[in-house]
Amino acid sequence: MATHAMLEELGVDYQLVEIDLTRQMQKTPEYLAINPNGKVPTLLHDGHIIYESAAILIYLLDQHPESGLSPLTTSPQRGRYYQSLIWMSNTLQEAANRWAHPEHYCDNTAGQHSLQAKASQELERCWQVIEKDLHEKGPWILGDTLSGADFHLFMIAYWSRRYERRAQDYPKLQQLLRTLLNRSSIQAMLKQEGLFFEL
Repeated sequence: MATHAMLEELGVDYQLVEIDLTRQMQKTPEYLAINPNGKVPTLLHDGHIIYESAAILIYLLDQHPESGLSPLTTSPQRGRYYQSLIWMSNTLQEAANRWAHPEHYCDNTAGQHSLQAKASQELERCWQVIEKDLHEKGPWILGDTLSGADFHLFMIAYWSRRYERRAQDYPKLQQLLRTLLNRSSIQAMLKQEGLFFEL
């Protein structure tokens, strides 16, 4: 989602190849040959393969510095940008994955319920961290400037719409999500992927 929306935001030509997760297409030998993790997304650019959403966002925006969607490498904000993307990938997204797919981490039902409960607590903590940060420094993750980090956040917030602890239940987060939902790039991505997000 985040990668797709960013490609739209940048206005670059791209070819979208649908990988049907319900049919386990990400586990086929053909797909595993390009991404051995069997996960989406994967970007092929100029003969180079890049996977992991945060890495793809960093790469795309480094290719398009004119977009202004990532701080320059010499900017002090660059550290905060990296921190935000990596924290969201390693902490927030990990909690989201544990909540959505406890069966990937534990075989028995009781253990899965326990994992979900702990993940829900961690999601709540993470949303509170972001909400406080947006309240003090927002409206965006990097303050006054929209960046790739906001697109990454949108993806995880979208997933959370069916969780016990949803991003949209926090006022500043909801405001950020509403503003992003008004962007044509987000709307194009949602339409092309057959998704709907109501706040």
